[in-house]
Amino acid sequence: MKKVLSSTVIASLLSLSATAQQPLPPTVLYYNATLINPATEQQLADGWLLVKDGRIVQMGHQQADASLPAATKKIDLQDQYVMPGLIDVHLHLTAGPHRVEMQDGKPVLTMKGDSEITRYHAISTLASGVTTAFSPAGEAAANAEYVRQQQAGNWPGPKLSYAGYIFEPTPIIGGSVHPKDEAGWQAEIANQQAQGVDHIKLYAGLSKEEVAMGVRLANQAGLKTVAHLDSVSWQFGAELGIDILTHALPTSAELLTGAARDAYLIERKNLANQRFIYSWFQHVDYDSEPMQRLIRTLKKQQTRIDLTLVVNELFYFARELGALYPETDLWVFHPQMRKGWRAVMAAPSYDWTAEDFAAAQQQLPKVQEFFKRLYDAGVPLAIGTDSVASGPFYLRELQLSQAAGLTNWQVLQLATTGGARHLQLTDTGQLAEGFVADFIVLPANPVTDLAALSTLQTVVQQGKAWQVDDLKAQLTSLTAVEL
Repeated sequence: MKKVLSSTVIASLLSLSATAQQPLPPTVLYYNATLINPATEQQLADGWLLVKDGRIVQMGHQQADASLPAATKKIDLQDQYVMPGLIDVHLHLTAGPHRVEMQDGKPVLTMKGDSEITRYHAISTLASGVTTAFSPAGEAAANAEYVRQQQAGNWPGPKLSYAGYIFEPTPIIGGSVHPKDEAGWQAEIANQQAQGVDHIKLYAGLSKEEVAMGVRLANQAGLKTVAHLDSVSWQFGAELGIDILTHALPTSAELLTGAARDAYLIERKNLANQRFIYSWFQHVDYDSEPMQRLIRTLKKQQTRIDLTLVVNELFYFARELGALYPETDLWVFHPQMRKGWRAVMAAPSYDWTAEDFAAAQQQLPKVQEFFKRLYDAGVPLAIGTDSVASGPFYLRELQLSQAAGLTNWQVLQLATTGGARHLQLTDTGQLAEGFVADFIVLPANPVTDLAALSTLQTVVQQGKAWQVDDLKAQLTSLTAVEL
């Protein structure tokens, strides 16, 4: 018996010795920086962050008479600024360039992507400081493949959640589906769910009955809904319990009143006329009962909204895109996307006159007023680009939000904690102990000037540090494909 006990003790001691010899998990200490936390509107000079296993495990202020925590690796940030990684809640990461293909002898729009183009846009988006994103529509299989590769560490890019093909009567290859009956809807929802979607996307061409069915069937499947509505009003969608409404285009006649409503309905009889994307704002009265009721409902329901103000500006200034986004800004696009991007943006306004553009541009402040009224009412907002790569469009969305009347702190909150709330992430969007180590390092202070975000030098995502110049260097090997 004594021999057995002795052997057991020896084995235990050997096990403890082996454990003691194993290296501790690596820790990285980032120090000598100003920590910017939009959630609390606080800046901490001489701050430090200790990162372990992809999370912030400790943070603090460096005292003159106190030593820094021990760490496997220490990185002196040399008086730069650190803030949480940005969140883009409307990024079509896996979409390809818009083009036309023939299907059954008819021209059909296609947005089908390519893995090389996806990888390019993922890298350029990460290099822009976006560490988390949501794709509110796209090819579910392509999104699922991206997530697998990104999580495995093979494809650098933002962490992604996503919806699948939009439910929409207009055929789009690699973009839309429109089942003929409820059984077909159920089958498509099940198919998308099997490919990892967490939202179902309902689109502008659906009827009220189809929108209601989509919400009901998605909820039955345990999924949420995101919608871009047009003739079906936001009021109807919010009352149904749609989780996310997208785009600053709540262009239903049901939100207008009196003569303005009648005039707008006449305009909408011509289905090819895209002027409604600005004329609705000419007609709307935000103090009318339909609009006040809508804002009350959105607040009560806590319907999450991403307005993508940048899209309105792109439409309204479609003939001035070279000035808004010079070629040097378009490095974020794969060459296949870059060569046709301006033409795609100008397509809805192909028949607009100079007077139309002038009228549209006059409505941008009214679009921003809508944004500010929602914000002031307590409707949850976040920042999205409706692009395939965040890049300059993300910064422009922040600037348009600021011009609507928000402070820089408030704008940065929407970009971080607002995005986390939008995606229901409870451990992302803040510099705080226990949170995911997603943060960006900047030589200039974005609280002083939002344009400082374009000076980004380092991105840390889930504890892994990327130098922006190194990410950009990877793009040169991803330019061969042609569609």
